[in-house]
Amino acid sequence: MIEVFLVKIIFFCYLFQAVAADVGDSYDTTCVCAETSPNGAFCSAFKCQSNQVTHCFSSDSTVEIKSTKEYKSMNELKIGDEILVNINKDGQRIYEPIYSFIHANSNGTYEYLKISIENNLQRSLIISSNHLIYRYNEINPIFAGHLKIGDQLQVISNDRSSIQAGSIINIKLIKSQGYYAPLTPCGKLIVDGIIVSNYATVANHQLAHLAMQPYRLWIQWIGSSSYSESIHFYCQCLYFIVEYINKWFFPIGLYDGVLTITNF
Repeated sequence: MIEVFLVKIIFFCYLFQAVAADVGDSYDTTCVCAETSPNGAFCSAFKCQSNQVTHCFSSDSTVEIKSTKEYKSMNELKIGDEILVNINKDGQRIYEPIYSFIHANSNGTYEYLKISIENNLQRSLIISSNHLIYRYNEINPIFAGHLKIGDQLQVISNDRSSIQAGSIINIKLIKSQGYYAPLTPCGKLIVDGIIVSNYATVANHQLAHLAMQPYRLWIQWIGSSSYSESIHFYCQCLYFIVEYINKWFFPIGLYDGVLTITNF
């Protein structure tokens, strides 16, 4: 028994060093083994701490365009493009225009979660860990980093006529090109066939959507013809206000930087 216990301790120490070295070399996120396989041969889940930088979606993430009913990558999108944001109970696809980008940049590689989902077919969503995403039959979204294996997401059907449940089978930490955060009037969109929020960092989607109303009115008044690599000054101001309230008055529910993955 003592020998087995010592072997397990050595295994965990080795595993921690290996993970820390692997992540430290290429990622800002740090991870430790949180759960091993039944036979103890390998780590089946890692608990990680991210730097909480908002990147939302990568260049490779896709949305459906109304004009062609085809998928288009984030780096191909333009302000004014009408994209799929939901499918109602009658099977009607709902499209809304992109009225702005919170920020966008086609250069550089950044950390994301690659969430693999399975329903009738297998698909993957690339999303930042602090972004809000909807579970099936849930009204309020949660942070992508707080998802677990087996959780069900809101996924469009193969014929794109309904919203179905898709089960998470893998969550991987990756690096991907660019970052994009499109905004739609309803505050939602469908990325890689999965319903997600426009918003990140703050847990309350309704609060975030309400806070963005002045910005939407501003865009309607003056228009928006370009996007910036930096987060828009209005969004930055909102975050500083929320952070101040969260620290000194009452908790609002900011992302804690914690995420769980199965592999790298």
